[in-house]
Order: sequence, then C-alpha cells, then structure tokens
Amino acid sequence: MASPQFDRALVLRPRIAGRRAVGPVAALAAIFVAVTLLPGAAHADPTVEAGAAQAQLQALSDKAEILVEKYDAGQDQLSAAQVLLTAQHEAITVAQRTVDTTQLTVDAIASAAYKSGGLQNVASVLLAPNPQLALQGADTLARLAADRGRQLAQATTARNALAQAQASAVQTLAGVQALQASLAGQQKTIDALISKQQSALKVAQAANAAATAVASDVSKTEVSRGKTRVGLTVPKAAAPKAAAPVQSAPVQAVVVPTAVSGADSRAAAALRYAYAQLGKAYRYGASGARTFDCSGLTMKAWAAAGVALGHNAAGQYGSTRHVARNALQPGDLVYFGRPIHHVGIYIGAGQFIEAPYTGAQIRVSNLSNRHDYAGASRP
Repeated sequence: MASPQFDRALVLRPRIAGRRAVGPVAALAAIFVAVTLLPGAAHADPTVEAGAAQAQLQALSDKAEILVEKYDAGQDQLSAAQVLLTAQHEAITVAQRTVDTTQLTVDAIASAAYKSGGLQNVASVLLAPNPQLALQGADTLARLAADRGRQLAQATTARNALAQAQASAVQTLAGVQALQASLAGQQKTIDALISKQQSALKVAQAANAAATAVASDVSKTEVSRGKTRVGLTVPKAAAPKAAAPVQSAPVQAVVVPTAVSGADSRAAAALRYAYAQLGKAYRYGASGARTFDCSGLTMKAWAAAGVALGHNAAGQYGSTRHVARNALQPGDLVYFGRPIHHVGIYIGAGQFIEAPYTGAQIRVSNLSNRHDYAGASRP
C-alpha cells in the first residue's frame, strides 16, 4: 500500500487533457509540494536553533552566577572571620602576658604574707603600747592591704580577659571551619554547573556559526537571482537575523582612554582600570590581576579610584547610592537579575564593561541586549 505522502503526490500529478499536460511550472510545483511532505524533508531554521542555544547558555550562566555571587559573599565572610581570628589570637597573647605578670605579683604577696606571719603582725601593731605607733602601723597595713587588693583585682581581671579571648577565638574558629566546608561544597556545585554551561557554550557557538553561514548563503543567492533576471527588478531579500554572537576569542586590543567624557576623576580612574582589563578571562571567585568575575572586576575598578566595595554584586548594590537608568553616568555600576547576581561598569552610550561568564572574556556589551536589568548605583 502506498504511503500517504505518495498518495498525495499522485493526486497532485499534472492532469492530462487530450494528451496535453498542464505546463511545466505546475508540474514542478506539484513535485515541490510532494517532496516537502516527505518525512525529514523539513529542516529546522538555523537562526531559531541558534537563538534556543543562546537562551539555554544564558539560563545556565545566570544560574551559575547566582551561585558564584553567593560563593563570593561567603569568601568575604571567611576573610572577615579570619581577620577577626587573627586579632583574637593577638588579644590572647596580650592577655596571657598580663596574667603572667600579675601572677608574679600574686605569688610575691602570698610569699610575703607567709613569711611575715599574716594576722600575727596585724595584732602586734594594733596592741602596741604607744597609741601613735599603733595608728601609724594600722595606716601602713591599710595601704598595703589596699595595694595588694588592687594587684589581686588586676590579676583576676587579666585572667577573665584571657578566658574570654580564648572562648571568642574558639567560637570564631568554629565559624571559619564551617564557612570553609560550606565554600568547598559550593565550589563543587559551581564546577558541575559550569561544566554544563561550557557544553552549552560550544553548542551555542556552533549554532551561531551555522546561522551566520545560512544568512550569508541566502544573501548571496538573492543577489545572484537578481543579476540573472533580465528586465525584472527583484528587491534584495533581507537575510535572516542571526542570534547574538557568542564571544569566546580574546577581543582585540582596546585603547584605554586617558580622559572619559562625563566622568569625574574617581569614575575616570575606575573606567581606566576596567578598560585595561578588556580581553582578560573570566574566572569565578577571581579579582585580578589576570582573571576576574563580574563583581571582582567592579570591586577592583573602584578600588583603583580609592573606593572599597565588597566582592559581591548584591552587596555592591546595597552599599552604594542608587541612580535611575535615565540618569546613568560613566563609572556607574549596572546590575542584572533578580535576585541581583551580575554587575558591570557603565561607560556611556548604552554600553558597559563586564566579565560575563566562564569561557568568555571581559568585554563591552550593550544594555539593550539584557532582558534582566535590575538597577544602577554610584559608588
């Protein structure tokens, strides 16, 4: 039994009218319809495939960046905890030195009291036959007792300070160890996700190259057809729009501007630093000098201008003054995603410098290409 496709093809054959076939154009049209109905004859649009691959890449990159920014925030917490632990160890050293010193005084007081007979000396002073000598002796004993009391109190305070410093250090150390374990787990998760993202990057690059090739072929074909059709003006068909290119090769060297229009001296310093990093590789958790992630780049750029920022996009947004999109100035930070997980530095004319994702280099991008703009701020 003939397949449905061949049945349809037979129906569409040119009819015979008195041994004369319908014109060759109709026959060709019938054959074209029949062929297009055959299974596997239709091919997916390369531009659509490139767009889908790019969307999958962006989704994986966004997911990875959320984890990376959380990882960066954890690294900041770990660094702060380690600084605190160092300070606590120094406090323990000082407290131990004080305890050792006061212990010598306590030992001397105890030894003197033992050798002098303690209460017996007090009684001999108070029972002296000369009242004047008794009063003088009592006053001396009182001063000695007060002095010893202060020394004993200092020894007690020193011991308490040492115990408190030791307890705080133990607690901080436990926090440091917990953060280190958490970051190690986060790193494994990020590495696994980046492996998937890198596979998606290769697919997106291949799909984008295919779409670009098809667009070029269509353009050349339409030009050729236009040249061969004598006496007939044929408008040139618009080539299919390829998906946004996936950048993986290093960008060409960019001249770093010595002055940036519309930027004050601090913003200009930050921008000069950012421009100088163009073409360097993205690496999560990095903040220079050869690799950066997004918040690592903006942190170091503004550090070059004397402004301290945390290594975290959401943290940078929360610690700086917010500005409206229509009030953006060169040097402002622009943020993306909800929750915020990506940041770049605005350079003007709707463009910004960013460290995008693993497999790409620091580059200049257009704000109009981002669907997830979340806000801007000015350090």
